[in-house]
Amino acid sequence: MARTRFENGSTSLSDSMWRGSFSIQADEVGSTLPEFYRRKLRKMRKAGSPEPLVAGSISALPHPELTDQQKAHIRERSQSPTTGYNSAGVAIRPFLTQGSVAERVLIFERAPAEMKPKPGVPTTAAPEKRRPAISTWRDPDEVRSLAQDGLQSTPSTTSPTSSLRQIEAPPPTTQETKALTYVRENNVSQKENARPLSASGGSSPVSPLSPTTPPTTTPTASPGLQHNAHPASPGSPLGLVTSPGSPVHSPRATNTLRRHTKSTKNLLIPRFYYPMGRPTSQMTQEQALSRVGAVFREQGGQVTRENMEPLMRACQLPLYWKAPLFIAAGGDKLGYLTQEQFADYWSRVISTCHDMASRFVRVLSRGMRNYLMPEDFLSMIQDVVDTHPGLTFLKEATEFHSRYVHTVIARIYYCVNRSWSGRITLPELRRSNLLQVISYLEEEEDINQITDYFSYEHFYVIYCKFWELDTDHDLFIDKHDLAKHNERALSWRMIERIFSGAVTRGRLQKQDRMGYQEFVWFLISEEDKRHPTAIEYWFRCMDLDGDGYLSMYELEYFYEEQLQRMEALGIETLPFHDCLCQMLDMVRPEEIDKISLRDLKKCRMTPIFFDTFFNLEKYLDHEQRDPFASHRADDDGPEVSDWDRYAAEEYELLVAEEGGADHQDDVIVEESL
Repeated sequence: MARTRFENGSTSLSDSMWRGSFSIQADEVGSTLPEFYRRKLRKMRKAGSPEPLVAGSISALPHPELTDQQKAHIRERSQSPTTGYNSAGVAIRPFLTQGSVAERVLIFERAPAEMKPKPGVPTTAAPEKRRPAISTWRDPDEVRSLAQDGLQSTPSTTSPTSSLRQIEAPPPTTQETKALTYVRENNVSQKENARPLSASGGSSPVSPLSPTTPPTTTPTASPGLQHNAHPASPGSPLGLVTSPGSPVHSPRATNTLRRHTKSTKNLLIPRFYYPMGRPTSQMTQEQALSRVGAVFREQGGQVTRENMEPLMRACQLPLYWKAPLFIAAGGDKLGYLTQEQFADYWSRVISTCHDMASRFVRVLSRGMRNYLMPEDFLSMIQDVVDTHPGLTFLKEATEFHSRYVHTVIARIYYCVNRSWSGRITLPELRRSNLLQVISYLEEEEDINQITDYFSYEHFYVIYCKFWELDTDHDLFIDKHDLAKHNERALSWRMIERIFSGAVTRGRLQKQDRMGYQEFVWFLISEEDKRHPTAIEYWFRCMDLDGDGYLSMYELEYFYEEQLQRMEALGIETLPFHDCLCQMLDMVRPEEIDKISLRDLKKCRMTPIFFDTFFNLEKYLDHEQRDPFASHRADDDGPEVSDWDRYAAEEYELLVAEEGGADHQDDVIVEESL
């Protein structure tokens, strides 16, 4: 007898056994079966075919007869199926639309099934409504991650019954079910990091409906993940919690780290910028205060301005900071410093200023500014005049004290204030050698050996040159006075540019006058055109339109006067076109038709360039000088700046002239006697 498609492969039961052995009538069975099978039975009865066995609905083993309640439940289920279930009562699970066939099958097999209430859990009499089936759609990245986890994870040792995932809502939490609950994750970070934590500590990848258990210990990530990951904040998506026994797979860890790097905004970058210096420890500050206290105990609790040297050593500061430090700490009010007064001031300084530059600005500005103005240096330089052994001869000539002080201040700003702002900032101070030179003052007795800023010989040369031009001795010079400098070497067009405001500021510029400090800048720039400030000085003067470039028109404007002066002296002239070709070959500008400040700073022959256009005397000297003489002089010894060489030569000439004048006066006196 041929088998029908309703038979399950076992030996068919006869009609009598079907109806008699189990005491179930055909009509009764038909009434309790779902609608699908009832339609099939009616078709077969009309065709005269024998009634088949229903696979899966009647077991071959004996079992109790169905109760009326079970029959009513089956009938109700067949008549009104729940949304999300087909007519047979099977949950509808839509397939994924992304990933390969193996990935979709794997995710489908690992999806949670219906969770049946555990035995022993009390149920309510009222029938509970079923929750609609939850969609299993995921994005492609999650499908691939879950598929990789499923392929790499080991088989679970739990029983099939305990590993089922139910779609229905879990029963009320009791003591028996408290260890295994299911929560739904709503955000991406939870989906990425979801892991079921069993009571034994093992873990395996699960679907978004993942069982969670309250952690009993603090698990740590694998060493590989800790080595590659950035420190994560408490809310970071990298907060992957794994047990010590659960490995973190490298593809999963790499994917998580990549997403963490994109999503994390506050990365822990170590601090590298300290505007007031790198902070010191509390112990270092306490040691500094203890040294200060020891000095005050030795001095009887009071320190005067003349006894500041031990206190400067205790504070680890240069000696010639003593005058501004004494004033800033409040010693000028009483004439001395007390231990409580100075300890309170110094503790505030060392707690906020952690390097020498920041403390120098704090002391000289008295804590009022984070930059230095010219008047802040007055007390320090005056103290150098009063106490330095190399300036004892100047102590009696008080009328020259202010001239020396203002000369030093002007030279400090010429070299340190690279921004031309009139304010020395902390970055400018750190890039300069000013603090090193001030520290060197207490070691060198001959102040003329300190050619930077404090040399008296340099002051002597500058002041004598200014005194020669200032015929009325009102400490101001005008255009006509400046034109007499160096036997009228400068062109008139350049003198007009100097007084136009290109390099001068303030009320004196409006009055077409130049003060002593501005003359200091002019003289150093005129004699040392290799200095960065000098290059900027003359570039500002030659840049007529202020566009940051020297055009061919501007070069021709200044060279025209040079041609006129050479023709007046009967000197053979060089046409501008030929001169321009020489200058461009010498400077080699980045742009052919104009010269920038950067081009001139890179050029090693800037003195020749500038002198060609506005200083006739030096231009003729360059034309007649041996071009290799300067290179041989540089090879003979240490490099000496053009300004130092000029100041040394002029000082000798001035002293010789003064000595000759004194000798001539002595001869006249002797003859008169």
